[in-house]
Parts: sequence; structure tokens; C-alpha cells
Amino acid sequence: MLNIERVGPAAAPADAEQVMIPMRDGVRLAADLYRTGSSPAPVVLVRLPYDKDGAYCFMPLIGRYFSARGYSAVVQDVRGKYRSEGATEFGVHEADDGYDTIQWVTEQPWCNGDVVMWGDSYYGFTAIAAAIGGHPALKAISPRVTGSQLSTVLEYGNGTRDVEQTSRKMYFATHYVDADRYEWEPDWNGRPLRASFDAFFEQIGKRSACFDAEFSGESRFVPPPLKALLESRPVPALYTIGWFDNCAIWSWHDVRALSRDPGWSSRLYLRMEAIDHENYRLRDAPVAPSADHAADPAALERMLPGYLDPAIEFFNAVLDDSLETQPRVSYEICHGEWRESGTWPPRQATGFEYFLTPDGLSAEPPQRESSAEWTHDPSDLVPSASMNPFAALFDRADLSAIGERDDVLRFTGPALSEETDLIGTATLLLSLSAPAGAHIHARLLDMAPDGSAHLISKGQVRFDVPHDAAVLDLQDVGYRLRAGHRLALDVMSSDFPEYVPECPAGADPWTSLPGGPVTRRIALGGARPSRLRIGPGPGGR
Repeated sequence: MLNIERVGPAAAPADAEQVMIPMRDGVRLAADLYRTGSSPAPVVLVRLPYDKDGAYCFMPLIGRYFSARGYSAVVQDVRGKYRSEGATEFGVHEADDGYDTIQWVTEQPWCNGDVVMWGDSYYGFTAIAAAIGGHPALKAISPRVTGSQLSTVLEYGNGTRDVEQTSRKMYFATHYVDADRYEWEPDWNGRPLRASFDAFFEQIGKRSACFDAEFSGESRFVPPPLKALLESRPVPALYTIGWFDNCAIWSWHDVRALSRDPGWSSRLYLRMEAIDHENYRLRDAPVAPSADHAADPAALERMLPGYLDPAIEFFNAVLDDSLETQPRVSYEICHGEWRESGTWPPRQATGFEYFLTPDGLSAEPPQRESSAEWTHDPSDLVPSASMNPFAALFDRADLSAIGERDDVLRFTGPALSEETDLIGTATLLLSLSAPAGAHIHARLLDMAPDGSAHLISKGQVRFDVPHDAAVLDLQDVGYRLRAGHRLALDVMSSDFPEYVPECPAGADPWTSLPGGPVTRRIALGGARPSRLRIGPGPGGR
């Protein structure tokens, strides 16, 4: 039997005014109102699926923080979750429900007609969806650690796509079964992967329609999100991206597309922080109990200004018509200071190119052509960098031992004589031969003088057709390698359980059994040398 805990809505705080807001189809969505004074004021709207009254997202504290700074706050359970009515469906109704909620808010005497939206993860996605909805009263959005295509598998063209994160289906079996939440842990060692989930559904006596839709081909976003966002009326948007966020891939995909769009580019503002998805900070890693905002109320109180003030300053500038005072790009260099720039990547950033050689990473290509190979064994997968990919900085794992595995190629550069800032887009170009169904994973690492290795960034790709080259988007970085440290790169074919394991072309990794070992080989040197690029230039793909 699995250990399963069902968690329903927490008690509503006494200082929150509870309301039910009608949608166009008659479904009513529950919201808490935190008013600021008695005069009409701008409103911050937050729409989330994680219980507006629960401890996990500490919305009562956030509502009070906004209301103490001149904004009334409306915090709403999305459709089908906790105290809201309607079916529990991921990503289907958020554009329309966001529009209808904003319309209701603007009709209230305590709203001055201006609405802004803020939020992390899914409740950042609902802010993006409301921008797609296009209500004229929505004046700005501040989505954090999220993107319009949140949790989907991105397709890159040319028969390549991203590797699926297991968290999507886990999410559906945790948050999108019904109105409540289910706390449980699957058996990641079991095969096929789906078996543990089916056992969970059998034990609770119900299934997740969102989970089952993944296998029936019915899974969908409505409307298609990034395309719809680009076609919508641009509003000022402050995207906050975490350097260690496992959802950053969707943030960067949005930001790169919006930056190329004539309408959105002038309204796009960026903030990059040394945080993971759960807002743990690199400076605190590994996180001590006294710095754990999820467990220590004092740590949570200390966290709030850095967490909320950037959005408040941005909203103030939008509503005061003083956006010219805001930096277009603010970014924190890991192990360094905060900087501002008019563009990302900064035009003055130094570019680096490293070649993969038999001796490691080198600024010079190898003098002769050779190759390096590894054998991928589906029954012995390379472990993921963190026990919880959403909280990668909580334990900040040492990955030095991973490089000793036979199924991992580690390329290590020389020790640095002075500190070096890696700033901009990181792209790995591999010359290799790989069949359809193959996965390639890569991790960029900071190796300390004591031999420990810690993650800087990572990327992965799946081939739907055979390829003789791979381009891996390692996303963007802002990282200071300190004197004596070395840059390293790991190349492999698995990263589990964060990502689904490789399976034969045409098979489903959730329902198939492991195959036999396979050998992969990359070319070093020659006409198409395998190499790593970091710095200014076109983003990723």
C-alpha cells in the first residue's frame, strides 16, 4: 500500500473577505479579498491551484503585504480547485476565467479600474493567460519561474524535442485529481513507470482526467499558449527567471520569442535571480533550518521583501507612467553581485568557446580527429542532480562522483587563475551518430579545488529521427567561476527520475520496459568539432 495523504482547503483567515466570483458559464470561483484602505485602489490579482488559504503558498501573508503597500489583493482558487466550483482541468480555462475575474474586480467600488497580476509557477501562468485574454483593465503582469507553455514538451523542429520531465504526470496525480491535493511518492524503480501511478489511482478509487488524457492524445492547452500570447495585446511584463529553476526552460522560450516580437519587446522586462523553483537561494545552499522559509516563519518574513518588492516597484512604475526608471534587465551573478543592462545578453559580455578534446575542455580545437564513447544502460540510469528538482538548491548536491560512471563523459577545463564570469546563452554542439529515440543530456558544472562539482546549468534533447549532430540548449547563465575553480561538462543519455528514460523509437517511456545497453559516440575535432559556446548571441534555438 502506498502512503497517501489527502489535503483539503485550510481555514480562511479572519481578515480575508471571502467572495464567490461568477464566470460566464455560471461556475463560481472562490476568492479572498485583502482591502487597502477605504478609497478605490489598484488591485493585484493572484489565481492559483494550490489553496489560497494554505501554508504552501502563504497567500494570506502576500495579500497583507500588497494591501499594506497600496494595492488591494484578490487571491482566487482556480476552477475546480479547493473552494472553487467546476471541473478540475489543467490550463484549459485560465484565459477566459482570468478575463471574467478581472471584469468582476473592475466592477467593485474598491477597485480604481487598474488590475495587475503576479504569481509563481502555475499562478504565474494564469497571469500570462490573462494577458492572452486581453482585458483592457489588465495593466501589467509579473510572472515568476514560469512560462506560457509550462510543463509541456517543447518541439524544436528537425525531428528533435525536449525530453519530458516526469513532474508533469506527477503533478496531475498530485494536484489535478480533484479539488484537493494528494501527497504521495511513486516507486521510481518500478517498471513500467506508469504502474506506480495506476496503483495510486486504484488505491484512492478515482483517476486524474488530466493524467489519462496524456495517454489518449487529448491533453491540451486552450488556446495554444505562446502563439496566442504573441498575438495578444502587449502589456508590460516583468519575467523573473531562476538560474536553478527546473521550469526555466519555459521562461526562456517565452522571453526569446517575446524579445523578437516588435510589439512585446518594448514592454518586456527581465529579472534573473540565483534561485530555484521553490525560491531557495544559492547564497543559503545547502539550506539550514533557520533559512528554510517553508519551515521557519521568521525566514519566511525575511524572504518577503526580496520576493515581492521588485513586482511592486514594477507595478508602481507602470501605473505612474514612469517605466523609463526601471532597468530593462536586472540579473544576479551567481557568487557575485547584481547588475543591470539594457539588453540580454549584455552586449559587453565576453564570449567563450570551448572544444571537447580527449584531455577535457580546451580553448583550442584538438589537433587530430578522435572520438569518445559511453554505454547507456537503461537498467542503471544516471541519477538526477537533486532529490527534488523543484528545490535544487535546498541540498545543492555534489556531482563529482557522477563523472566517475562509465555511462558519463566528463570534460574538464583547466583551473582558472582569476575569477571569470560566464554570462549569456550556453549552447552545446555535438558531432555524433544517434538513432531515433535517443536522448542526450548535458550538465555544465563548477568544479572546486577540493574536487566537488556543482551544477551551473543543463540541457537535453530527444531525437525523433536519426541524427549525426545535436544542438543542446543549456539555457542562459550568469555565473562566476572563482579563481582555482574549473569549468566541466558532463554528457550522458539519462537524468532520472527528473526526466523520463530513453526508450525505443515509437514506444512510450511510461508503458515500455527497459531495453538493452547501447553505445554512443561523439566526434572530437575534425571538420565539425564538438564544442561549447557561452556568451552573447542568438538564444538557444
